[in-house]
Amino acid sequence: MKAICCGSFDPVTKGHEDLIRRASRLFEEVVVLIARNPDKTGFFPEETRRRFCEKTFADLKNVSVDVWDGPVVDYARRVGASVLVKGVRGSADLEYEQNLAEINRLLAPEIETVLLPTRPQFAAISSTYARAFLTGGKDPSALLPEAILNDIGN
Repeated sequence: MKAICCGSFDPVTKGHEDLIRRASRLFEEVVVLIARNPDKTGFFPEETRRRFCEKTFADLKNVSVDVWDGPVVDYARRVGASVLVKGVRGSADLEYEQNLAEINRLLAPEIETVLLPTRPQFAAISSTYARAFLTGGKDPSALLPEAILNDIGN
C-alpha cells in the first residue's frame, strides 16, 4: 500500500522526520509530497526543501520525495496511493486535519486519511519555530534533522 505525507516542509523538522519514519514502517511505500502554495513564498526554495527531505530520508528505501501544486487527492490518484498520513500535535491540529480529511473524502472517497499522534518530544516542534530560530541566529539543532544541519550552516 502506498501512502503520502504532504506538507510544505519549509524546512523539514525532527517532527516530520519521526512521522515519516513511522509511516515508512506501516506502508510499503511513502511519498513525501512537498505541496506548492501559489499564495506563499517559501523561506527555503522548493529545490532546497526537496534536497533536505531527500537527505533526511536517504536511508529509507521505501520513501521518495516529490513536489505537487494541485489537490493532494489528485496526486494520490495519479500515483496509485490510497492513504494520506498526517501528524497531529494537539486538539487544534486534530480539528483542522479532521475537517481536511472530510473534504478529501468528498473529493476522493477511495483515499483514506490516517492521523498519527505526534510523539510528545516532538509536539512543540514546527517549521515556523525552526525558521524563527534560523532568522534569529539561534541553534536549530533541537528542531531539525541531523542530516541537514550542515546544509543549514550549523
